[in-house]
Amino acid sequence: MGQPMKPIAKRLLAVALLPLLFGSMAAYMHHRLPPATQETDTLALLVPDDIAGSSADVREWLDAASEEGIHLSALHDSEFLNPLFQPQTLHGIILPDTLHRICSDALIGALYDYVRAGGALMAIYDGCTFDLKGNFTRSESRLSGLAGVPYALYEKYRTESIHDSSVWGSAKTMSDLEVPPGIYLRGAGSARETGGGLRAIALKKEDSLPHAGDGEGAQFVLVRYLYGDLEYPTFRTEGEYDGTVLLRGAAGIAAGVRRERAGRVLFANLPLGYLQDRTDGLLLHSFLHYFATNLLRLPYLSSVPEGTGALVFNWHVDAAWAIPALERAEAAGIFNDGPFSIDFTAGPDVDFFGDGKGINIAHNPAAQRLIRKLLERGHDVGAHGGWIHNYFGLNLNDNNQAEFSKYIQMNVDAIAQVTGRSVKEYSAPVGNHPQWVSQYLEQRGILSYYFSGQSGMGPTQVYRDHVRDGENMWAFPVQHLGKYASLEEMSDDQLDPAIVTEWLTAMADYVARNRVARLVYTHPWGFDEMHEPLMAFLGHVRELERAGLFRFYSMPQMTTFLNARRRVRWHVGRAGNGMQVLDASTEGTLDRQTWIFPASSGGSFRVLQGKIRIHNAGDRWLLTAGDCNSIQVEFSP
Repeated sequence: MGQPMKPIAKRLLAVALLPLLFGSMAAYMHHRLPPATQETDTLALLVPDDIAGSSADVREWLDAASEEGIHLSALHDSEFLNPLFQPQTLHGIILPDTLHRICSDALIGALYDYVRAGGALMAIYDGCTFDLKGNFTRSESRLSGLAGVPYALYEKYRTESIHDSSVWGSAKTMSDLEVPPGIYLRGAGSARETGGGLRAIALKKEDSLPHAGDGEGAQFVLVRYLYGDLEYPTFRTEGEYDGTVLLRGAAGIAAGVRRERAGRVLFANLPLGYLQDRTDGLLLHSFLHYFATNLLRLPYLSSVPEGTGALVFNWHVDAAWAIPALERAEAAGIFNDGPFSIDFTAGPDVDFFGDGKGINIAHNPAAQRLIRKLLERGHDVGAHGGWIHNYFGLNLNDNNQAEFSKYIQMNVDAIAQVTGRSVKEYSAPVGNHPQWVSQYLEQRGILSYYFSGQSGMGPTQVYRDHVRDGENMWAFPVQHLGKYASLEEMSDDQLDPAIVTEWLTAMADYVARNRVARLVYTHPWGFDEMHEPLMAFLGHVRELERAGLFRFYSMPQMTTFLNARRRVRWHVGRAGNGMQVLDASTEGTLDRQTWIFPASSGGSFRVLQGKIRIHNAGDRWLLTAGDCNSIQVEFSP
């Protein structure tokens, strides 16, 4: 055996090994860092180390951001805490609810440091409200100082620390969050008890829209389709909020934005991710878009061709009595506008087999002539459910695909036989659309569907329990005026036609102003019952069309554009000369893809590559690509 090493030799060896040790540590830490990038428009979704960046929980957030036209990437806690990481390279951080409840004190401290040094944080609901043992932290959330108000007061309120109530805000807030008209209605001056000694604003009327003469104190309540009153859970908050309140609930602040030294914090005291996964994603999308474009002034990829507002007008033709009503609408010139999406239930029955109430499209010459006229005028004709409208819609469920898929196929085949074209769109009878229906349709090339979930949103790829409906499927959620969506629903409850006109024209103005797409729908007898509002609406949209602010699209037309948009690869980065550069490319064409920049960009755009049309829209700049597969535009930051 060799002689034992002397102490002095051990010390010398240790000193000699220090550079190697530090080098190994640095290499390890560098390996844990995100790749170096010059991108200046990316937001980070902060996720725990035990959740993969490719997981369905994360993908759901990334897809939502992509639909809003913004860049969002996953950032693990260990990456954020790495001493070599430079957090100020991040344009903003999103701390999500549900999937990031557990946080260390070190992570909390790093978030405070990030914001106070000039960073932007969107803190959502229960993010970081648990300690490492999975318990609520004592007294209040450790992020209360950033949120601007004490919340998650579990030690004081225990099971009453979370409270369900209506949520309300000003008309300006609803406009800033781009909530569509009819999704929020006027609140009453008096409040109602909601339990625990708390009070919430109630609806004043089911049809009370904002008006130009509303005072600053007017408040508007979020509502839902079919039921009206809508309640969301929020943490109780206490004390005064030292920022700008966006939304309130009975338990206190539901959302607000404030400054924290050099940085900014958007606090959303609502379970946005949880709701998104349960087909109520409007608020998640609204806050994502607000954070990226309103607070941070980031450019984004428009969700509509040429950045021009769009409506899908979806007609559901479900029974024999609908054909004469559709003929009257056609004779009145309704279908000279469009293109619309017009979906038929083709079978001979409606409520039960043998009742003879259906269209019986294969043996109905009047219906066939009408369909040919609609096709000649450029409308899309699709499938409304499965063969026998009410029986199918009322009995369809998650577990009877083997029995009920044949009715979808019978309906699709009958319509294709009449049109001579493959069916490209689908609408669910009575709004009943189990997830298997989407998968069945996608396998058969039908990629567009009307959806009664996600109401208020634009076209979206639906998640349910962290599973996306399909890879290339697009849902077109319904819009509504309070608890009503179709014109005949409004007529049946005797809504004043003036209110219906106001809502329809407000929807057209909404998509034109915000440069987004939405869907409205009706049945043909809605034309008979709300003829004047419909004619006034179409007259209004023609004015918007002449001004270049509006277009109608069918669901398949929008789906084709949106799937092409998904294939676009783009980023905004820094150039060596202090300028910034927009780079974009795709395998096909970028034609009509549009990037929207804030007016503060100044307009000093210089096209380096590709075909680009630059338009000053007053409050923003629109950069619209021509028929090319790549572009490069330089601009001042």
